[in-house]
Amino acid sequence: MAGRVGSRWWWTLVILPAMAVSACGGSRLTHDDILAAVNGGPLPAGVAQQQSQQGAVSVVPQNGVAPSAPGTSGSGSVSGSGAGNASSVSAGTAAGGGGVHGSGTSGAVAAAGTGPTAARPAGPLAPIVVGNIGNYSGPAGSSLSGAEPMIRLWAQWINARGGIAGHPVQIFTADDGGDPQRSLSLVKDMVEDKHVIAFVGDQIPFTMKSQLAYLHQHNIPLVGGDALDPAWTADSLAFPSGTTFAESVLGMYKTAHQRNLIKLGLVYCVEAPVCSFVHDYTVNGGASRAGEDLVYQSQISLTQPDYTAQCLGAQSAGAQVVFLGMDTNSILRFAASCARQNYHPIYIQSSLAANNALLGNRDLEGFFTASQVFPFMVDNTAATALFHRAVQQYDPSLQLSVASAVAWSAGELLSRAASEVGAVPTTQDILNGLWSMRGETLDGLTPPLTYVKNQPSPPVQCYFLIELKGGRYSSPSGDTYAC
Repeated sequence: MAGRVGSRWWWTLVILPAMAVSACGGSRLTHDDILAAVNGGPLPAGVAQQQSQQGAVSVVPQNGVAPSAPGTSGSGSVSGSGAGNASSVSAGTAAGGGGVHGSGTSGAVAAAGTGPTAARPAGPLAPIVVGNIGNYSGPAGSSLSGAEPMIRLWAQWINARGGIAGHPVQIFTADDGGDPQRSLSLVKDMVEDKHVIAFVGDQIPFTMKSQLAYLHQHNIPLVGGDALDPAWTADSLAFPSGTTFAESVLGMYKTAHQRNLIKLGLVYCVEAPVCSFVHDYTVNGGASRAGEDLVYQSQISLTQPDYTAQCLGAQSAGAQVVFLGMDTNSILRFAASCARQNYHPIYIQSSLAANNALLGNRDLEGFFTASQVFPFMVDNTAATALFHRAVQQYDPSLQLSVASAVAWSAGELLSRAASEVGAVPTTQDILNGLWSMRGETLDGLTPPLTYVKNQPSPPVQCYFLIELKGGRYSSPSGDTYAC
């Protein structure tokens, strides 16, 4: 009841200035509008219009949580410019925030040349300030960009429900374009100017190593993320939120062998260290460990317009299943090149390439992957039902993918780790929460996760299977993971 009264009192403070504006010839509010707002109803059109004209995007939760004191907010709809500059958004008036976008992005991922945008917090306690950086444009963008809107959506969802332990979440997001130098500049800006205490759900397969030395200087953890770089299991500040890469590759090879697809082809990119890693892992025992016979391998560039030569080579070698170490757009070009040669192997790839761009493509029928977190199309547990409910409430047009499921899971991992933060949340609070986890599954969103104090995270062996069947994604084993 007290919270409800507080919410009504805050609305009275909002409406009174609006009435004053109305008296001076501005937007007029009816008596019914005012009463509805004071009683927790929707934002009156006049107030919404005034806020829009001021450049702020404000979402007020209907849960009785009052915003922070006046004078602490910044403009919520601006974008920084130049490498390493973040948008100037402060914690404050946007209760239930999390949905503030950079200007001109219309909710989409900002271009590589813009700075971070911020999801603003709600609630009277000190915010938990975190960052998210991704290779959201450039070579990896077609596979990873779904994570950025999802982590902001997660912030909206969690703030509308009181935040974490009563603390609102303030999250800054940024696209580094796959540029290591820009990535480091963004990290420095977020740590030194935005005072983030952790990074959450980062998608940085091209740029992770450029950040690590600096993160160690400031003891800032990476809470969940793409898990593609081997550093996710080699660095003490990296906390993978799902299956780690070598283990997911092995899972795909095992699945291929179980399906009697024993002749393996490998095509891997020249642009990213992760591509070299999958090559080295495969030829140095990864394939044979699963019983696979590596009959073909070729290095390619993600910028190639055509892959006919590689298709003919794999076909001649008799490859039944081909691992494609490439982004989503390149996968589409590769499959089209092979189809023109009447070659139709089964394709496998990192699960982060699994998004809507592959749907309905007959050249990719039978594609499968080992997802590091819950299959995003599954909706049969309490935890996955919350995921889908949040999407329907905040962005029902959002195209789901493994990248978006990874971002959501990373947010939930942060929520669990920060459940006992102090009055002023700190990095040490987050680390202590992570180090306490043993076999944590986030209610079934992830395989079992265990972290060890001041040690690299143990590899995560288990995975969820996703495949393209009849032009649609499905999970043969539902929400059950294999190991």
